[in-house]
Amino acid sequence: DCDDQPIIHPASQQIMSRVLDYKKSAYANNISVFHGRELRKIPSANGGMGFVLQLSYADQSGVESSVDDGIPAGKGADASWNGRAIDPQGWSAEEIATYDGWRSDSFRQWRKGAMYEEEGFTTFSKEFGNEAFGLNHRFYLHLDGQSRMWLSAEDGCEGTPSEGRNLMGKLGGILFGK
Repeated sequence: DCDDQPIIHPASQQIMSRVLDYKKSAYANNISVFHGRELRKIPSANGGMGFVLQLSYADQSGVESSVDDGIPAGKGADASWNGRAIDPQGWSAEEIATYDGWRSDSFRQWRKGAMYEEEGFTTFSKEFGNEAFGLNHRFYLHLDGQSRMWLSAEDGCEGTPSEGRNLMGKLGGILFGK
């Protein structure tokens, strides 16, 4: 069913607030909007900068809750907590309840490994390293003017899939500064 496939938004929607029916909320439906995190100080990250954009599954029920509703958010796409996480790396109830990803990162709650683990992501430090830390974001996919796909956060943090390079390309870059 094509309704279950991720949506890649057009180049005219290069910021999330331009997406049809955009709302400031913790809502994610795993099709148009996704839960995820911007993670830093990841020793094994591709690209050599230690950054990773991680997506996680948002528990679904099809019910939306937005900041304007005055309803406290919980776990899952519908912002309600049922006591069971489908994705053990998914957002914690605390991450959803305090989500404000439309604001600048400097005003938001950054989490270190210990905090992730206290909130239920018990393997965070083991998977990403003891120095790793992160910030939860809602993400969506969009194209740019050259039809390249981008994974972008609500606040504009974004990246493209790594194209990788073969061994000769890496050696050429080391030897010739490419």
